[in-house]
Amino acid sequence: MIPGVTVDPALTDALLATIPADIVASMSPQMREVMAVQATRADACRRAGEDFAAAQSDLSPAARSWAAKRAEYRTERTLWNEGGPTMSRTDDHHIRTAGIDVPIRIHRPTAEAVLPGLLFLHGGGFSLGDLDTHDRIMRVLAAAGGFAVIGVDYSLSPEVKFPQALHECAGVVDHLAGHGEDFGIDGARLAISGDSAGAVLTLGAGLLLRDEPETVGASPASFSALRALLPIYGSHGLNDSASRRLYGGDWDGMGIHDLSNLLDDYLPTPKDEHSPFIAHLTADLSGLPPVFVAAAGLDPLRDDSRALARTLQRAGNDVRFEEYPHVLHSFLHFGRILDDTTTVLHNAAAFAAHHLN
Repeated sequence: MIPGVTVDPALTDALLATIPADIVASMSPQMREVMAVQATRADACRRAGEDFAAAQSDLSPAARSWAAKRAEYRTERTLWNEGGPTMSRTDDHHIRTAGIDVPIRIHRPTAEAVLPGLLFLHGGGFSLGDLDTHDRIMRVLAAAGGFAVIGVDYSLSPEVKFPQALHECAGVVDHLAGHGEDFGIDGARLAISGDSAGAVLTLGAGLLLRDEPETVGASPASFSALRALLPIYGSHGLNDSASRRLYGGDWDGMGIHDLSNLLDDYLPTPKDEHSPFIAHLTADLSGLPPVFVAAAGLDPLRDDSRALARTLQRAGNDVRFEEYPHVLHSFLHFGRILDDTTTVLHNAAAFAAHHLN
């Protein structure tokens, strides 16, 4: 258990009672420890979000609601971001692309003047998350892989709709490919990774730079700078699957209707759900750089990752697939307790390092 955190058994039991018994039984003991911490902190995190939003008196009710959700998410992630590797240097910058100045954060694990770079695209359902909510994940990847990790703070929905965030992410890749030396990044050695919604953007950015670079004013050479793609527990185009029916619910915000609402907030029209930059399983997946795909076994999106890995293999790509059977969606955040988090991040970093060096 995390030092200084005292769990409330009553709150833990109440949460676990809302989850199907077979899912609880399938969780690893460490995953259940994570759930105990989450249950104990849930009310405090929710109040922090509500208090933050209440102070935003100039916002509309809808905007205050999103402000509350985002503040609650940031508060909840704060505990999990404590500790972890110390960087040689961390710098915040902006890159002008897709019509805006996109904030980025560069974690450098060593003092080398120039390092290869892995762009990290955070999860949060396209509507939550920022450079702080995934900070420890990025630092662990940087330390384990020996490369710079560049976090991208892309625009969030529902205020901004597809494909704006995708264009921002692809545009940052293109800018670093052409001007990496300005940031101490080797622009010829880049990779992209992301969790959940960030995994959707990871594959989407790679496909966009391959097939339609002109839409973001990118150089065709930017795609050749990509040495690896690392999507972790993302959605890749399945509308139904065994895992979507077996896992997720109101208790984790990952039920069938929750997933549908996330896409409704992100996409401007229902037909955009069929875009190859969203439904990757329908895209031409041949000729991509090596791909590392990771799945959580108790995740409604598990089968999306399984199908993606198989489809990539059939298309002739170099693919490594890993599944962690006893953990839930979002398990990348819980490295202070979960050994599986450390394992997958180190394996992903090793995969990226191998192809970047």
